[in-house]
Amino acid sequence: MRITIDEAGIVDLASKEASWEEVLEYVIHEEGMDPWDIDVVKLADAFRTYVERLGTLDFKVPARLIIIAAALLHLKAEVLILEEEQKAAAAAQAGPPIDLSKIPELQVPVKRAPTRRVTLDELVGALEKAFRTQERRAGRIDRARERVEEVVGTEEQFDVMKKIDELFVRINDVVERLHSGTMPFSSLVPRWERKEIVQSLLGILHISNDGRVELQQEEPFKEIYVKIVEGNAREEKKSEEEHIDENEFVDVPDETPPQRKEEKPK
Repeated sequence: MRITIDEAGIVDLASKEASWEEVLEYVIHEEGMDPWDIDVVKLADAFRTYVERLGTLDFKVPARLIIIAAALLHLKAEVLILEEEQKAAAAAQAGPPIDLSKIPELQVPVKRAPTRRVTLDELVGALEKAFRTQERRAGRIDRARERVEEVVGTEEQFDVMKKIDELFVRINDVVERLHSGTMPFSSLVPRWERKEIVQSLLGILHISNDGRVELQQEEPFKEIYVKIVEGNAREEKKSEEEHIDENEFVDVPDETPPQRKEEKPK
């Protein structure tokens, strides 16, 4: 399929920061499409080409144009899948006749079949709906992020590495007391409060990712058991024992008694 979009038009639209509706109308016009009878498959390819060329010309690609390109490609995929299914159904009908009276009636939900050709107004309406869906999804993500920050704290308030070090020291202490390499996660949480639980869980997940401990949970939402990986506790203790502060060295007096001077006889 030959795409007729030229660079001059792309530069002109990008320079005046045209709206997505103007870009859509431009692409439709450049491809010689009838606004009342738009080929979705052809438009999807043309719009993708526009976005790609916009990027190669070092222009910033607006997020909405990327969303439009993705939505059009999704519509294109639906249309092509439907056309393949229709071809397969037509080929099946060429076989021997089937007695439909023996087939039980199926209660399936009614689904609007995608159409290859739409009007410009229909297309703009569908894209506006896609934008609203995207904004709602982004809003849910932002609200979820805010709730996490309320519990865990911001990056300045919560030092992950500090929490990891505290947890690993606590794990070694519990191991020495229990004489076992496995302990419940709840025993590592200083206070059973939401903030402490979440921060401790983030820390223990980092430690597990480093391979220093293994996590086990028999059932969802039940107790998590932390198993220290063989060798980590001993190496931690050994490194502490081998570390000697230079300030601990003191001068030891020579234990050899001083020699007595021989006195000359008078």
